[in-house]
Amino acid sequence: MSQQALEQFVTQIADSEELRTQIEGQLDSDGEMSMDELIELGAAYGCDFSVDDLNEAAELSDEELDGVAA
Repeated sequence: MSQQALEQFVTQIADSEELRTQIEGQLDSDGEMSMDELIELGAAYGCDFSVDDLNEAAELSDEELDGVAA
């Protein structure tokens, strides 16, 4: 269920300029946001996911990139 919530949150980010602006406002000087902040923001938008869900999504992205590079 958490992975689905993460996917739902990503869709909400894509669809909402307000949410993207809110995320941009929370980025640090390196242009990054902590996982905890992202999880809290997701929860505020009704999407409960975990650090493990974020890590799994990042691993999948790396694997997908490797597939494209091959």
